[in-house]
Amino acid sequence: MKTVFITGISRGLGLKLTEHYLRMGYRVIGVSRTCSRQLADLIEQYPERLVWKQFDLGNIDDLDTRLEETLSLASEKIDIFIDNAAILYKDLIHRIKGEELAKMVAINVTSPMIVTKMVLNNFMRNKTKGIIVHISSICAHRSFYGLSMIGATKAAIETFSQDTAYEYGRFGIRSNTVVIGLMEIGMKETVNERLTEQLKSISALRRLIDADSVVNTIDYLTSDKSHCITGENIHINAGIL
Repeated sequence: MKTVFITGISRGLGLKLTEHYLRMGYRVIGVSRTCSRQLADLIEQYPERLVWKQFDLGNIDDLDTRLEETLSLASEKIDIFIDNAAILYKDLIHRIKGEELAKMVAINVTSPMIVTKMVLNNFMRNKTKGIIVHISSICAHRSFYGLSMIGATKAAIETFSQDTAYEYGRFGIRSNTVVIGLMEIGMKETVNERLTEQLKSISALRRLIDADSVVNTIDYLTSDKSHCITGENIHINAGIL
């Protein structure tokens, strides 16, 4: 039985991914700051295959040591890592607040890099041809008012993922990034109606992204069917060309 490690599983895409892999028969290890009612229901439904730990990825002090102890990574064998946890700080550049920016960089950039380091060590220690999928945003490729900072953090992760693929491909380890537009769940709750309509109007399909499209793409990237795909940014944005 393969084990999938997912960050930010309490709601949105992380919760959808957790449900998907549990239905597929995988074991899921997940972390989040809170436990939603839906996540609690999954824990009750899959007590043998879902391990949830409350963990704040925004606190980067001794992050690797604390997370390794929390998840027992010295003895756990991970097959797939999905870097999903992220926060959005939205404002125009001349109004940037350093404290808010630092919090977002910690969760969106620093933490995923440190956790990826731990996952890579786990892969190599267990001689696993592991798979990594990072979640990025269209904001890293297209400009929108007030979203420069989320774009910058996600662009950093895309470059990091490509370099990970390059450095560790010789071990059979793959790393890809899924770049999503505005989904019908998750980040949609943090943007206004004007931006929502703007994204719909510039997409070929004139719609938002449904979570199933993202989940199915990630499922493909974490399967043997995609064994020659690594270092890529896979865009899911309803055709924003």
